[in-house]
This record gives sequence, C-alpha cells and structure tokens, in this order.
Amino acid sequence: MEEARNYMFALLSVLLAAGTAYSVLRAGYYLADKGPKARALRTSLVILMLTGGISGMHMFGVQAVPGISLTGSGLLIPLSLYALTLALMIWLFHRISQMLAEREQLKELAYRDSLTGLFNKNGMDHFWNHCKSGEQLAVLYLDLNRFKSINDKLGHHIGDLLLQAVGGSLQQFSSKGKRHIFRVGGDEFVIIAKRCSYREAEQLALKVLESTTRNYQLEQHELFVSASIGITASQGTVDPIRLLKEADSAMYTAKQLGRGRYAVHKQSNVIQPVNWLGRTKAN
Repeated sequence: MEEARNYMFALLSVLLAAGTAYSVLRAGYYLADKGPKARALRTSLVILMLTGGISGMHMFGVQAVPGISLTGSGLLIPLSLYALTLALMIWLFHRISQMLAEREQLKELAYRDSLTGLFNKNGMDHFWNHCKSGEQLAVLYLDLNRFKSINDKLGHHIGDLLLQAVGGSLQQFSSKGKRHIFRVGGDEFVIIAKRCSYREAEQLALKVLESTTRNYQLEQHELFVSASIGITASQGTVDPIRLLKEADSAMYTAKQLGRGRYAVHKQSNVIQPVNWLGRTKAN
C-alpha cells in the first residue's frame, strides 16, 4: 500500500512537471512576436509557472517520502532535481514541437506547387484518397488561353509570372474544408468544391472567369489573358478519373467555342457551352 502511495505521488510530480513545461512553451510561442509589454508579461508568467511547478513537485515529494526532512540545507538537492526535471520536460516538448513543425513543412513541400502556392498533383491524390465515396462534388477544370504562345514569344519567365498571378487570383476561391484548388500541370488548374450543385458550380465558374480573364501587368508587358472552364459533378459514387475526364472534355469544348467561356458536362453527356457573362450560346 505504501509503495502504491509513493508511486502515485511520484507520478503526480512527473505529470505536474509535464504540465508546467507545456504551459511555459505555450506562453512562449503565443507571446513570442508581441510587443515589449507582452514579452514582460510572458517573462512574469514563465517565472510564476516555474515557481508553481517546483513548489507543487516539492509538495508531492514530501508526501511521497514522509519522515525525511526536505527543508533548510536539505532542500537544495531536491529543488535541483525538480528544476532539472522541468528543464528536461521543456527540452523534450520543444524538440517534439520542432519535429512536428518540420513534418508539416515537408508535407507542405510535397503537396504544394512551389510556383503558385496552390496544391499540386500530390495534393490532389491526397484529396481523392481521403474523399468520401458518396460525397457530392463539383469539379471545375480551368485552362489559360494562348499560354503556349506567350511562353514561346516572351519566355518562360513571363509565363511563370503569369501563372503566379493567376494562382494568386484563384487563392481567393479556396475555402478550407469546402473548396480546394490545384495546379495539375502547365497552365491547367482544377477546383474541387464539396456539397456543390451544378448551379452553384456555374456561379463559381463565372466568378473565377471574372477574376482571371483580365489584363496582367508582367514587368514591361501588359497582356490580356482569358481562361476556359469545364464543369462536371459527381453522381453517386465519386470516380476521380471520370470526373477529371468529363471536366477536361467540357473545358476543351468551351475553349473551341471562344475565349472566356465555361461549359457544363451534364449527366446525359450533353455539353452546354456558356460565355463568362452567363449567356448560353445558341446551338
């Protein structure tokens, strides 16, 4: 019984050290980039936390080892052990947080396109792998018009600047948990919207075209660039290959009918072309 009691107090002491170390690090991270007053507050909080942690550990130590005097000159050794335990806990939590941050950074590098900052093909594969099979999705496939000629005439540097500008325009349509935007290669982009109907997808396509079809000032060059968008939506089971193929096919139809248009791939396999102002093109 006595051993169980001592074990319990020793465990409580370690848990208190862990809680104190975690609180100290959290206070440090939260107030790290604040002003002088916040830094002074952080220092005061850290001192109070460390003092409270050592005091609590000492209290548990006294309870765990009854009959031993832990006062006066005999207090130095246990206090040193408490401080050493806290320092070890703080270092351990700090190292773990660094490892987690590095892991997230590597994940970002693997899933992000370095040029535009949007998700890349790896990010899209990750999305499909974690997508629910019966989820309602709308897929918008966007392609820039005359991009190859711009690259050939003005050079890849200007082409990269254009892609960065378009990527920046598309960023505003990203919504965590609802809309994801990917650069899948060259001048092709894919927007996947969750819980999105055909009507909502068309409204989104109009906004995207209004944002991306415009004049771009790229160093000394001012270029008017338009985009074409193909739209499809999931019907029951999510099939990534089918969805991308249908959206890509609709996009090429929109491109053939003129610049700055979107086309919708309906379930009946009929493609309905629409210009970016929302007027259906007569057959």
